[in-house]
Parts: sequence; structure tokens; C-alpha cells
Amino acid sequence: MLSLAFDTSTKWGRFALALDGDILDYRPLNVSGSYADALLPVIEDMLTRTGHGKKELARVGVTIGPGSFTGVRIGVATAKGLAWGLGCELVGVTSLAAMAGALLDEYPEAGFAVPVLDARRGEVFSGIFVRDGSWVRPVSEPAALGPDQWWARILETVGDPEQPVYGGDGTTLLLGQGSGLRPELVSTGQPILRRWSSAHPATAPALALAMNAGGLPEVHPFTLVPEYMRVSDAEVKKKLDLTPETPGSDISSHRTERPT
Repeated sequence: MLSLAFDTSTKWGRFALALDGDILDYRPLNVSGSYADALLPVIEDMLTRTGHGKKELARVGVTIGPGSFTGVRIGVATAKGLAWGLGCELVGVTSLAAMAGALLDEYPEAGFAVPVLDARRGEVFSGIFVRDGSWVRPVSEPAALGPDQWWARILETVGDPEQPVYGGDGTTLLLGQGSGLRPELVSTGQPILRRWSSAHPATAPALALAMNAGGLPEVHPFTLVPEYMRVSDAEVKKKLDLTPETPGSDISSHRTERPT
């Protein structure tokens, strides 16, 4: 089956096309502005270069946040539109789960994955994940917390902080660096190769392959909503909460007829 996965939750866009257990095309796409003009042309180009058309897509997968509010909205809306218009399966996962899946694919010997995104306001988006079949599951639920709070959770959950693989632009905020490195990570013997990087991992290929392996639940396009994980700066200033409500499972109130 042909699967398309993309991650626009940060400025480090990731796009992948997979056929069964093989990645046909992978595109990292860093953007400084909006994905509005870039997203669909990238998808069209990937399909064209691999000799496929949109109507062949069996699954579309997307990251639903946290991250950039605009990037998340554009990605989720595009995935919903493609899945509804093409009649294919839709899968939505958090950006942190996708990062964890990619990190554990790259470092299969790691016991845990700790994806970290800079959430601003002195916080990071993070979670602690383990491998679960072809995908991942959290052993400490993702949240926006201060780096010290997350570090305490990591020490409590994993014991040895060298066990996990860490990745994402908030990694340095969590672990420190140079003279500010967390004392639990300061080497007292031979130099060791650390499993952490501030680079954004290859989230889209990991998601595309996991979709084809099965085990990721399908969601109806009417019921998929972003997972922002906290309110925006504008909402804080105006004392509003515009977090999307979780839609009910009954979609009978929506129009479900596709044009003929």
C-alpha cells in the first residue's frame, strides 16, 4: 500500500512516501515562513518523481502538534482534505510521538526516547517513550514543562539518564551544554558517544513505515483536531482558550456525501 506522511509542526518539515516496507522518497523541507505555498507542491513532486498519483494513496499520516500553531493547522487541514477527498485512511500522531519513533528507529539499542521541542516561555514540550510493536507509547505523558521539571521526571522514570536517546531543538535546554551540562551526565572516565542531537529527526519516514506495518489507528477526517498542548501567546494576552474541543464519535450531524 502507498502511504504519505508529513510533519509540518515545526519549521523543519519532513515528508515521506512509502510503498509497503520501503521508503520511495523522503524530503526534509526547512521553511522560514508558512507551509501554505510549499506543502502541496512538495507532495505532488514526490508522487510524480516516484511514478504515482494521488488516487493511489491508501493512507495519509500527519503530525498534529505540539509545535508551531500555524504549521500544525496547515498540516492537519491538508491531511484531512486529502483523506476525505481521496477516500483513504487518515492517521494522526503527536509530533513528539513521531520524533520518538524516528529516534528509536535510528538508535534501536536505546531503551527510551526523549523528544524535546523548545516551547518558549521557559518551557519545553517533551515526553518519555518506549517502543511498542511497530510504533511507540509514552511512559511519561507529553507536556509543556520547565526543563528542570522534565529532568526530574526523566531521572525518576528511567534511572540512568544515559539510557534514552534525546532529539529535537530543545535538547540543549533540557540537558545543558559545556559547563552547564547536567551533573548526572558529566563523564568521569573515558569519553563516550552520546545519543543526543538538537537536529529534528526523520519523523515522516518513521510514520509512513509504521502506518504500513499496521497498528496505528485510523481516524475520521471530521474528528481529527490539533494537539497544541497549551494555549497561544495571543490567547494568554486576551485571556481566552481557543483549544479545539474533542469531537464526539458520532459524525451523523456532518454531511458525509462525497460529490459524484
